[in-house]
Amino acid sequence: MSSTSPVAEFSQGSVESAAHAPKAADNVDLEKTTTSTPIEAEAYSVFTRPQKRWIVLLVGIASFFSPLSANIYFPALSSLSADLNVSTELINLTITSYMILQALAPMLIGDLADTLGRRPVYILLFVIYIAADIGLALQRAYPALLVLRMLQSTGSSGVIALASGVVADIAHAGERGAYMGAVNLGAMCGPAVGPVIGGVLADKLGWWWIFWILAICGGVYLVFHVVFFPETGRSVVGNGSIPPPRVDASLLQLLKGSKHPIDTPRPPRPKLRAPNPMASLKLLLHKDMALVLFINGIFYTAFYMIMASLPSVFADIYGLTPLQVGLCYLPFGVGCGIACIIAGRLMGRDYKIIAQRCGIKPDAKRGEDMLKFPIEQARLRSVFWSQALFMAAIVTYGWLLHFETHLAAPLFLTFVVGVAGTCVFTVLSTLVVDLYQTRPSSATACNNFVRCLMGAAGTAVIESMLQAMGRGWCFTFVGIVCTLMAPLLFLEWKYGMRWRVARLTREKEAERG
Repeated sequence: MSSTSPVAEFSQGSVESAAHAPKAADNVDLEKTTTSTPIEAEAYSVFTRPQKRWIVLLVGIASFFSPLSANIYFPALSSLSADLNVSTELINLTITSYMILQALAPMLIGDLADTLGRRPVYILLFVIYIAADIGLALQRAYPALLVLRMLQSTGSSGVIALASGVVADIAHAGERGAYMGAVNLGAMCGPAVGPVIGGVLADKLGWWWIFWILAICGGVYLVFHVVFFPETGRSVVGNGSIPPPRVDASLLQLLKGSKHPIDTPRPPRPKLRAPNPMASLKLLLHKDMALVLFINGIFYTAFYMIMASLPSVFADIYGLTPLQVGLCYLPFGVGCGIACIIAGRLMGRDYKIIAQRCGIKPDAKRGEDMLKFPIEQARLRSVFWSQALFMAAIVTYGWLLHFETHLAAPLFLTFVVGVAGTCVFTVLSTLVVDLYQTRPSSATACNNFVRCLMGAAGTAVIESMLQAMGRGWCFTFVGIVCTLMAPLLFLEWKYGMRWRVARLTREKEAERG
């Protein structure tokens, strides 16, 4: 589906429907459907642009650890199987268990971070992660490997949900796209860089050095986080104008001392309670959110089916060594990195275009009232061409493998898949935060839950599909499934705002009643 259809639809009637969407809730005072506090009446965030960029850099680096830890492990599988004297199937079980925890852990972390703030949860996760890495480097028994990989996944996977929460804390919807693109740069480069690093370490130093390096890198990051990272959670510091409690302040803030007035009002400290994963799962009951999560899960699954099948396919066709296969992931990484920058700029541009067509002048200081702004159309405006390019690249990639062309051809297609797929992921992941920006970490945790489980299922069946259907028809089928997401994207484009306003209205009425 080309991008002309939704754009034409917008020019003919979507602005009109956007203007009417708030009127559908005329019986409810729209000004009362959002929390109104003195903080929110001022700037959305008091953090300056250089401060925001520094914060985003830190959370982007943190987001690199989860996919890096998952993929750096692959080149060491055969060595681990031999050294621990267990079958390949049992070693592969450690991958499955890692992915399951990668889906489940953020469900607990997201709710906790939205309540208590970001800094303490970040510190807790990295302490768990570093301890697990040290244990993995020292262990020499399969049960320890299995349990510690699950613990490692618990520590690293929660940072993805935290990163989206931090961006939502400091950036309103009008500027959020660029920052989300920068954060996703770390998350999307991990799968490409990980196998290369893992291959070199396993080949030259031994598989245990993979985990020592991860522990060292995690420790260095934790020091930077403790020293420099400020608390951004709006439940703790509001828009940043409320001084954090000493326990939540960075070491740099403590050394400099607070510059806030002593009588600055501070919200009551949230009570520590058991994390509630249902807070994230409940989002699946809302059709606007469920639709975006399902679409994103499909694209994510297709992306990882290609990545998971690459080692066996390339080794079979081109006779590559494990280290050479690891190097073949580099085009993915380059494509993902470029796409994160492109997607961020596109979302910023599209936001301004949609605002102009709606007769809204973007408020750089406070952001727009999302009950009166069609954020769905602003985010999805350029996603259709990315989806079409993604589908075409997957199908072409499959047939190039079928005819066993020169290695350069499928490698170039993996670059294109990285560009197009990452553009889609970044846009849809940002939209997830926009749809539920009062609890962004919980929303991202739900997104992670859906796409990781779907991705795990896809990677589990890709080898069987390749054997049963052949390379060409297998990836053609995957491309067709991605194409079928276009009508669903259009439904979100056309009706998403109406569904969102109705949902928010119901939630406010339930709170009052």
